[in-house]
Order: sequence, then C-alpha cells, then structure tokens
Amino acid sequence: MQRNKLWNIRFVHLLLIEAVFQFATYLTNPIVSSYVIFLGASLAVGGFIAGLVASAALAMRPFTGWISDRFSKTTLLVLAALLFTVAAFGCAFAPNVWWIGAFRIVQGVAFAFRSAVVVSLVSVVVSHDCIGRAVGWVGVVTTTSCAIAPSVAAGVGEAVGYFDCFMMAGLLFAIGLVLAVSFKLPKSGCADLGIERRRKGCGGKRVIRLRDFVFVPAAPYSVMAALAGVPHGINVSLLFAVGDARGIAGISLYFTLYAVSALVARPLAGRLSDTKGFGVVIAPALLIDLAGVAVLVAMHSLAAAAIAGALVGIGQGSAHSALQAEAVRGADVRELGRASNTFYIGPDVNMGMSPLVGGFVMQTWGVAAMYEVCFGFVSAALILFLVMKKRSAFAAVSGASRSARETRP
Repeated sequence: MQRNKLWNIRFVHLLLIEAVFQFATYLTNPIVSSYVIFLGASLAVGGFIAGLVASAALAMRPFTGWISDRFSKTTLLVLAALLFTVAAFGCAFAPNVWWIGAFRIVQGVAFAFRSAVVVSLVSVVVSHDCIGRAVGWVGVVTTTSCAIAPSVAAGVGEAVGYFDCFMMAGLLFAIGLVLAVSFKLPKSGCADLGIERRRKGCGGKRVIRLRDFVFVPAAPYSVMAALAGVPHGINVSLLFAVGDARGIAGISLYFTLYAVSALVARPLAGRLSDTKGFGVVIAPALLIDLAGVAVLVAMHSLAAAAIAGALVGIGQGSAHSALQAEAVRGADVRELGRASNTFYIGPDVNMGMSPLVGGFVMQTWGVAAMYEVCFGFVSAALILFLVMKKRSAFAAVSGASRSARETRP
C-alpha cells in the first residue's frame, strides 16, 4: 500500500475515531474516584479504581502487541470500540464499587487493543517522514479531549449525576464503534492483516519468542514516558480532590490550559522531531515539565493552576509525542504493533500506579508532598535521557575510531 503524506482521508478518519474514544474516556476518568468515594470508599480505593483501566491494559500488554501483529488491526479496532461501549454502559448501571471495578477492567482491555493498533495504523497510512507530526496530531486530539471532557463531566455530574456521564460516554463509544466498523484499508501487502502474512509468507513465524511480545528498542522511550507522565497521571484522577483540599474553585481550568498549550506544542514538537531530531525536543520539554510541577507544589490559587496547566501541557505533551514517534520510527511494518504496544507499557504503569500512590501520599503527607514526588519522577526521566545521549555519543565516537583503525594500511 502506498503511504500518502500527512493529511489524507484515512488519517483523518483515524483522528475522528481517536477523538471520540478519548473524549468519552476523559468524560468518565475524572469522576470515577469521586463517584467511588461518594459510594463510601476511601480516597485510596478511589484512586485504585480510577487506575484500574491502566492496570488492566498493562496486564494485557504481553498479548496485545503479539495479537495486533498477527491479526487484522482494523478488526481489533472494532473489538476495542465494542468493549469500550460495554464498559461505559456497565459502569452506568453498576450496583456497587466492585462492579464498577470490573467494568473498568473491561475498559482497560479495550484500551490495550486501541493503543496497540491506532498508532500502528497511523504509521501505515502516512509517509515515514511524517510520523512525528502524525503522532503529534493524535496527541492534539487527546489533549483537546482532556481539556473539554472533564469540564463537561463536572457540569453534567453536578447537574444531573454520575449516571448521565457514563450514559453519555456509552453513546459516544457506540458512535466510535460505527466509525471503527467503517474504517477500511486496501487489501494489498501485509500492512494490516497479520494472518495474511502467515498465509502468504510475508515473514510470519510460528515459534513464539520474547521479541514477539516486546520491541526492545522502544523500551527506553516507554520508561521516559512513564516517568515524565506521572504529574498528568495523578492530575487526571485526583486534581478535583486537590482543588477541594486547597480551596481552589474552578480547578478544571488546569485541563483547559493544559490542552490549549499542548494543542500548540505537540504538532511543533512532532515537526522538530521529524526535521531536527529527537534530542532537540525532549530535553527542553522535560525542563518545562519540571517548571510546571514546581508550580503545582506551591499552587494555592486558580491563576497558579492555569500556569501549571500551561507549562505541563507544553512540557509533558511535547515529550510524550516525541517519545512515541521515536518508539515506532525505526520499526518495520510487521513490528509496528509490538513497537506501539511496548511504548505504552510505561504510560500504563504510570496511569495505573500514579492515582494509587498519589492518593496515598496526598492522604498521608499532603498535596505538596504528592507533587514533590512528581518532581522527582520527571527529573529521573531527564537523567535517563542524558545518560542515553552520553552513551550514544560514546558509541558513535568508538565506532568511528574503530572504523579508522580498520582502514589504516
């Protein structure tokens, strides 16, 4: 299949599917912990239930990458949409906390399949030198949903209750299901159908090995994304609780500023990653992320929340886009599922553990301590990048010296 440049009908179709999925997801994620607490659970349990989606997705990771490289990615996209729909309606009618947890696990399975195939399909339908920009635009869709959906959820939740939020999300996921069913790729080549690769001899292997499940070159980028994403992972589930603890009314403005700044920064980060290289983007992005977390530590006003949202949006949003693009950039078309899947392992760990750990730290030592922990994690991401950069430079110098010695007469 011939890949078009960035903007083509299939890429736009995928963006629309992603927009529906992400908006529906962010419509429910910020209210889950509050709903569970409303039902009588503790703050820590609320954080645990909120993080179950990422935890379930993480548990599925050893299988979804392998599956997505052997079966039709478009079929798996439909399966993910169906599971999303069932999970949202299930949470709406769940009689207690345990059932909510069960349906959040179903949503996590859906998330694992969605994340394994969407970026893989994007990498198939756009040209190779546009991957950074394409991933950046996928990130724009995510952050725009993150900006609008929590405010909608807060308004709907206060006006008519949690049930209507879950019902609205279920209807959106049903629309996403229709869009997923209508998405098609040309049947040529082995870009989409793993089963076709096996039948036609396009490189499919019957022996199961570790590399069938993990794309090792993507692992460092996954770790950095996990570390850099801790502040966002905590805020998605606990920011409303932080607003209550510090008396900040209208704290959802944080999400709006996060999204607006990321909306501008992510496409630019993608373009710079494509044209100037990964290193030009990641270090400045992580430094800006650190500045945003420093503001969160001292935040006691809505103005501070807005500044923090803008800084974290630029920093974490840009870093995530650059890391994700780099994780799949060097992968063969038959490894895209595993590369995308491996990258998401880190963010899954983050989104699964951050609400739980953040809720425990906040309940035990307070809001400032929770964000100080975030500062440490983002700093670790920056240190890891600098170590990788130093080793890469050392390897390049060593390789050049060895080549020069070998060419001497």
